[in-house]
Amino acid sequence: MNLTLKQIAEMSQSELKGDGNFVPNGICGLDNIREGAISYSNNIDKPETFKDLKLGALILPKTAKDKEIPFCGNIIYADNPEWAFTLVMREVSTLNKDIKPGIHERAVVSPSAKIGQNVFIGANTVVEDDAVIGDNTIVYPNVYIGKKVQIGQSCIIYPNVVIREECVLKNKVILQPGCVIGSDGFGYVFHGKHEKIPQLGNVILEDDVEVGANTTIDRAKINHTVIGANTKIDNLVQIGHNVRTGMSCIIISQVGIAGSTELGNGVILAGQAGVSGHLKLGDGVIVGPQTGIITNIKAGEKIMGSPSMPYGDFMRLNVIFKKLPELYKEITNLKKKFKLF
Repeated sequence: MNLTLKQIAEMSQSELKGDGNFVPNGICGLDNIREGAISYSNNIDKPETFKDLKLGALILPKTAKDKEIPFCGNIIYADNPEWAFTLVMREVSTLNKDIKPGIHERAVVSPSAKIGQNVFIGANTVVEDDAVIGDNTIVYPNVYIGKKVQIGQSCIIYPNVVIREECVLKNKVILQPGCVIGSDGFGYVFHGKHEKIPQLGNVILEDDVEVGANTTIDRAKINHTVIGANTKIDNLVQIGHNVRTGMSCIIISQVGIAGSTELGNGVILAGQAGVSGHLKLGDGVIVGPQTGIITNIKAGEKIMGSPSMPYGDFMRLNVIFKKLPELYKEITNLKKKFKLF
């Protein structure tokens, strides 16, 4: 690490109290202190916890300036300490920074594929006919890129990813290991037996989308499955054909979204939530874990339970549910007392 505190404060638009020329010897969390390193905290409710920290520097909220913080080292006051610390992490990270552009000799790249400037393609990766890979994109080993796939600039495709024919990745898309983009949608018609319906559409991942490991996003039946810009999808998620999400959605592990459902901007789906098909979830909807959604949800609602209900109703019912054994005994005793059975 060669960043001075002055440089850190400048790049995070923060205020420095201390030695601007000091260079921390690394980064650490507050649960594993490294002497001379830099760390951060969003929480200043218990300032006494900072008293004996042997850190080189600490990033705190700007509101901490009005409190007595018993920390003897350098302090950086930031609007968002976690974001300021994230910028430091990005600077010191070596991930994907030491990869030299070029096509590995054991990669198979079609002569009709168009490869941009400063692209890396790893061993055993296959790039099919008429595929396009934009500038500064990294494609790790053992990736399959199908015919007419379009990949934008500065994307990162990790090992064992499959991107099937005609799918589109725009700029700064990240695909974690093992995810599948453009697998067939689950479509069958019963004609004496289950007959497969061709899935002729594609998947479009807008700018700055990240898809987690072993997540699958099905291609559309006819048009497009679309994941909106800046949406972040966790590991082990299943997204059905013709689904459309808005911008900046968060979809957490083991969520399943059935076909033709639409998510508005900023929707959050917590782990193991399930969404039935052909539904609409409005902007800013928050869905709790293991929620089962079978109806449309209006913008801004917070829901939980299976079937889903307003979060407040779910919490009240949960309190009552815990009292059922006690209530059952009371009712049984009353029935005996009044000889009701």
